[in-house]
Order: sequence, then structure tokens, then C-alpha cells
Amino acid sequence: MRTRDNRFSLSRLSIQKRLPLLICALLLSVITIYGLANYYSLKKATLAIASVRLSSLTDQISSMLGQSTQFLIKTGNATAAQNTLIACLKSNGKDFSKETLGALNKLHRDSTWRSTTLIDTSLTPVLGTGDPKATAKIDLRDVLKYSHIGPGSTRIGRISQVNGTMYYPIITSVTEGTQTIGYIITWIALRTTQQAVTQLSKLVGTGAGFYIVNADGSLWTNMMKPVPGLPISIGQGGKVMEYTNADGGRMMASTKNIAGSDWVVAVEFPEEIILTGVTTFVRWITIIGLVLTAIGIFAAWIMSRNITKPLNQLTEAATAISDGNYTTSVPVDLFKSDELGKLAGAFNIMTTRVYQMHHELETKVTERTGQLENVNKELEAFSYSVSHDLRTPLRAVNGYAVMLKEDYGPELDAEGNRIIRNIMSNAKMMGQLIDDLLSFSRLGKKELVRTPVDMRSLAVTVVNELLQHDPVNKYHINIGPLPAVEADQVMIKQVFANLVSNAIKYSSKKADPEIEIGSTDEDTKTVYYVKDNGAGFDMAYSAKLFGVFQRLHSQEEFEGSGVGLALVKRIIEKHKGGIWAEGHENEGAVFYFSLPKN
Repeated sequence: MRTRDNRFSLSRLSIQKRLPLLICALLLSVITIYGLANYYSLKKATLAIASVRLSSLTDQISSMLGQSTQFLIKTGNATAAQNTLIACLKSNGKDFSKETLGALNKLHRDSTWRSTTLIDTSLTPVLGTGDPKATAKIDLRDVLKYSHIGPGSTRIGRISQVNGTMYYPIITSVTEGTQTIGYIITWIALRTTQQAVTQLSKLVGTGAGFYIVNADGSLWTNMMKPVPGLPISIGQGGKVMEYTNADGGRMMASTKNIAGSDWVVAVEFPEEIILTGVTTFVRWITIIGLVLTAIGIFAAWIMSRNITKPLNQLTEAATAISDGNYTTSVPVDLFKSDELGKLAGAFNIMTTRVYQMHHELETKVTERTGQLENVNKELEAFSYSVSHDLRTPLRAVNGYAVMLKEDYGPELDAEGNRIIRNIMSNAKMMGQLIDDLLSFSRLGKKELVRTPVDMRSLAVTVVNELLQHDPVNKYHINIGPLPAVEADQVMIKQVFANLVSNAIKYSSKKADPEIEIGSTDEDTKTVYYVKDNGAGFDMAYSAKLFGVFQRLHSQEEFEGSGVGLALVKRIIEKHKGGIWAEGHENEGAVFYFSLPKN
């Protein structure tokens, strides 16, 4: 079953379509390569600039927050250095309590303040102000241990969360000389407004994120509530890190420690916003590329049309010439100096010469046809003369030899009788040769009359006719399946008759002659064969088998005219088939002939 190939192939397209496609592909390739190269260069440069900006912005925010912490540190140190507060702490709150309470109240700056407590080194409260219950659950030992407060210093401690509210301590050590005798701990609620966060975001940049983080990473906050931590290392201050957020977006982040605190500031930028300009550039490059591609396709179409139009005219003119119209010319401006004009001129000159040669050829064909008709008439006259004029004296020679044998045979010696037999035999062979030559010459004029032919039935008929006068019938003939075919039955019968008679003749000297008639089926043809186990032949001379008067065995060994196989070949070729043979001396031969199925 034949299947249709629907695959696209550029070579199947016309030049008028192929040229615009190739130019389009070239333009798209150049624009794509140029766009990608510029995109990656701009992306790399933009990200590098963004990294510098991110590091600088993180330093600025850290410095700004550091200034606030420095104010708190100075205020705390100044309060802890008051003699009245030191005396109050040493007297466990008995002395100067009123003055000390006033100093502690001055640390109360805004509504985020919760409590301020003066404690001794055993963490026992001495004096306090505000509401310390909100932060009562926070372990002061852990706070002091982590912050590492030295003598005469103040530090902003870690942020803690209690009942949904975030608090951070301002821890100031109270010293006498070089020895720490207590601490002032002020608790502040970490709370800010959305407006403040928005203003800070505008300062940081659109789409950026701003976070305050405990230095140990225990809590992340956006100044309004705790948030999940970023997948970055906060210990690498000032280094820009890249990561992918939960939504799959690529992010850049940087961290910086805030001086005087246990805090780290973290700032993140989304790469998508950073690369907005690059994306816009790529979009414009794409639009420009599409416009250039459209212009290129249109220009290529115009150019290909200017090329293919004359070529189509050349094709039409060539087709007209192939149909026999030799007066056709190409309507292309011959004054053009380009290759197409030169091609058109050369084609028109060729057309003129072809027309002249065709006219001369027709004249010669007419003359030769007349000569051939005369030769055919002479050949027919010769054939008639051979069939009638030569047969009469040949029959006379054979008749006189028969009479001589009958009337004078007993009186002649053995040599005379041998000569008479030779005369009769050669006259008979001459008659057979004349019949074969006439059949061979007439075959060229005979038209095929194709009908369905039962090849097996035909082979059986031929074998029976050839062996009907053989009284011994020693031949073992096997006729296999032979598919029917459309052919000229009379001619195909002649083929079987010649091949089977040759098989009988050349295997007659075998004690047990065997002949096989069979076939093989192929895609477009059927191959028939006649095989024998007779004398065979040398394959070196196989080319001579099918020539007229070509014989591979002597007349004394096997009789024959040397025309039969040439006649078979001519019949098979007339049927558009083929014929060949295989054999070995004294081992038999196989003669094959093929006939087309359609």
C-alpha cells in the first residue's frame, strides 16, 4: 500500500517562496543573536549596578539606624553616670529614690515605651517605672548573656515577641569605677505605622523589601509584624546574595549590622523590577526585528518575483517546445545586460536553431521513411520469393533424393546411400531454416493481441504436442503453478514451444531426463522458467545464446537452425519483458523470461 508523504521540505518549494523564507530566516537569526547578546550584556551590567546600589542603600539604612542607636546609647550612659542613681542602687532604693525615679522617667520618649527598671547584678529590681508585666516572660539572664554588656556601656538588645507584640530592650550598665553594680533596662515596643513603612519603601525603591533581623536570625520583622526569614546568610554583611523566593521570583539581598545593637538590617530587590529596562529593550528589539523581517520578506518577494517571472516564461517556452511548438520565444527585454537578459537571448537563439534542426530532421525523416518503405517492400518481395521460389526447387531436390533412394538405393553402395541421406537431411534443415527466418522477419510487423492467458494450461498443451510422437516418452516433466498473464497467446505459445523443445532436445542423451516448468512472483513482474538436466552450456558464451545463427553446440551433436532463441527473445521484448539463462556444461540449463503484471 502506497503512503503519501506529507512532510514539509524546503526543496519542494518554488524559488519565489524559498527566497523570502531564507531571507526571513537569516534576518530572524541575526536579530535573535543580536538581541540575545545585547540582552545578556545589559542584564549583566544592570545587575552589577543594582548590586552596587543595593550595597550602598543597605549601608545608608544601617548608618541611619545606627545614628538613632547612638542617641539612645548616649542618653543611657548619661543617666547611668548620675551619682544619685548610683547611690540609690547601692542603697537598694532607700537613698535618692525620688531623684532616680525622675531620671528613669526621662527615658520615656513616646508611646512605644513600656517600662524602665533599675536592677542590681543579681537581677533584683531596685526601682522601676511603667508596666513591666508585658515583658515579664522574657528571661533577663538570657538577654544580658547574649548582649555582652561591658562596664559603662549601652546596647540595643534582641527583639522578642510576647503575645503577638514585639519588644526590644535598651540595656545600660551602671558602674562604680570599673565595676558593674547594676543595669538599667528599658523595654520598647517595636511598632511603626504603614505610612512610615511606605515612606521607607519609597526611599529603598519600588518593590524592595526592608527587614530588621536579630543578629542570631531568631526573628525577622518588617517593623510591623514578624515575617518568615529570607534564605540568605545574615552573617555576610555587605555581600549581595541571590536567591529564589516562594513565588519563584529571582531576588537580590544585602545585610548590614546596626552599630550598638544586636540587629541586622536586610534589604532585598526583585530582579524582575531591576530588569524592567532590559525587558523593555528586548520588547523593542523584538518589535523592530519583526518590522525588519516583514520589510525583508516583502523586499525578497519583490526580488524573487523579478527573478522567477522570467524563469517562469523560460519554463513555459521550454514546455511549448517540448510539445512541438518550435516557434515559441521568450518575451524578456533583450536590452537588459543582466544574466536573465543574456539567458533569454541565448534561449531564443537556441529555439531558432532547434526549429531549423527540427525542420531539417523532419525532411530527413520523410526521406528515410520513404526509403524504409521501399526497403520493406523489397524485403516483403524477398520473403515471398523465399517462401515460394526457393521452396519449389528445394522440394524438387528433396523429391529427387527420395526417388533416387527408393529406385536406386539397393544398387548404390553404403557411401552413395549416405550421400542421399545427407541430401535429404540438409533439404529438410534448409526448409526449417527458411520457415524460422520467415517467422523471425514477420514478427516485427505483427501487432500484439493481448488476452488473458492461462500459462499452465498453455504449457501442458505445448508439452503434449511435443511428446505425442515420442513412443518411449522417457522424459520426467514437472509443471508447477504458473500465474495467468495478459499477453499474446499465440506468441507466448511459440516461446514455450521453443524453450520446452530445446529442453527435450538437449536432455535427450541423458538416461533419466528431467524438465521443470515453474515461476516466481515479484513486485511488478512474474518470472517463468524452463529447467532441464541436459547438456547445459558454458556461461562464458551466454551472450551468444539469443543471437541469430548463434549455436553453442555443433550440428552433428544437436540439430537446430540457431533462430529459435532469437525468436523467443524478440517475442519477450515485444511484451516489455526480459529473458536470460543460466547453465553449466553437462549439468543442465535454466531459461528465464519475465512478463510485466501491468
